[in-house]
Amino acid sequence: MDELFYFQKATDISCTCGETHRILTQKTIVDHSLLEQIPPILNQLNLGKKCLIVFDENTYQAAGQKIVTILNQEKYETIPLLLSHNSPTQYLEPDEDTRHQVGTGLRYQPDFMIAVGSGVINDLVKFVAHRSHLPYVVVGTAASMDGYPSLGAPMLVNGYKITFEATPPKAIFMDLDVLVEAPLDLLQSGFSDLIGKTTANSDWVLRHQLQDEYICHYSWDLVKEALRILWESADQIPQRKSEAVRALSIALLNSGFSMALVGDSRPASGAEHLIAHYLEMISLSRGENTSLHGLRVGVATLFIHKMYQRFLKEIDTIDWEKIASPHPIRVNKEILQEKFGSLYPSVEKEATQKITSPMVFTDSFKKPRFTNHLRQMISEKLFAIPDVEQALKRSKTPSTFEELGFPRSLVKDSFLFSRFVRSRITILDILDQAGLLEEYVEEFL
Repeated sequence: MDELFYFQKATDISCTCGETHRILTQKTIVDHSLLEQIPPILNQLNLGKKCLIVFDENTYQAAGQKIVTILNQEKYETIPLLLSHNSPTQYLEPDEDTRHQVGTGLRYQPDFMIAVGSGVINDLVKFVAHRSHLPYVVVGTAASMDGYPSLGAPMLVNGYKITFEATPPKAIFMDLDVLVEAPLDLLQSGFSDLIGKTTANSDWVLRHQLQDEYICHYSWDLVKEALRILWESADQIPQRKSEAVRALSIALLNSGFSMALVGDSRPASGAEHLIAHYLEMISLSRGENTSLHGLRVGVATLFIHKMYQRFLKEIDTIDWEKIASPHPIRVNKEILQEKFGSLYPSVEKEATQKITSPMVFTDSFKKPRFTNHLRQMISEKLFAIPDVEQALKRSKTPSTFEELGFPRSLVKDSFLFSRFVRSRITILDILDQAGLLEEYVEEFL
């Protein structure tokens, strides 16, 4: 599967989209017995000899302890930092407390930082390193998400998820011996998150066609072949087959690099992510447990996928004039205050923009064969995974919100109101403009 591994080193790409894309991560390695190779690569990168190494209890056992030992043997001055879990939920969260914990390590004045972990730990170190003007590398301990090489770091601020600009790691180390031993739900989370690229890219196509938003087709090329391979190998994920985990890891890296290419989360995040964020934020605000991010994305993708399938069948009967006509969004401030509760002050800017500013569409829908072209473009993305439900079941990944512990009332709200979390347009906004959103939600939930 080396043909899928596009960015093993930093590079510039002159793209057909008209942009010159830049990959800043200097080394990306996916291999067995990789931890022992880290010191000579660090030497090549010339980052210095004093490093702050960040992990939690789980990632310390998975790789952190061994990394500290190896680096000490190679005359590195290591500063181990164990993150404590103070969240009311069962998972480490990128909140004010954990950011403070990582920040305390800066008093030792490290030359660079090492993140040992996956989603949250990578994001925390990326965030702090960027703001401290320090380089960092990441040792991934699970193929659970695609954010390793991205230019963003999602953080919770007063319980509200905000993605901050951040510098990507100098190097990414993905040791397959570590990855195959990760908890199964983390592998399933990565698999589910990747499936979400089908609907995320469908949303991007919608915006491109209706709002003339910039699009880069090369970013899709980075993941479409990997999606095909993962569809074929879904059964091997629960078995932790090395080749399946390797394919999943590379596919997630490619998805992360697709975000890095365009400097935005467009290729990787659409309606399915908004729903996942809404469920997470509301649950956290209530002091309730949430599930892994990727698992929420996977289930949300299944339902958005179904909505898209109906939408494509009805695309010729859709009232495009109504969609393109500026008219008030049928939600008022009071309803949003009720649904978001204590989070409303944080979401107010995005929500107000959608309520008060009409969505601007081009007259592209008036062009001959517009619906045929749109159907073709969306179908290419949407059916890269032919059957989302089967993919989830074959990988033994949750395929219902009930399995994740979310009540139907909250799930329904997530489909109706998560679109106010971000100003970006998705299929949820298009259906609302057409007067179809509530009907679709009732049908598929």
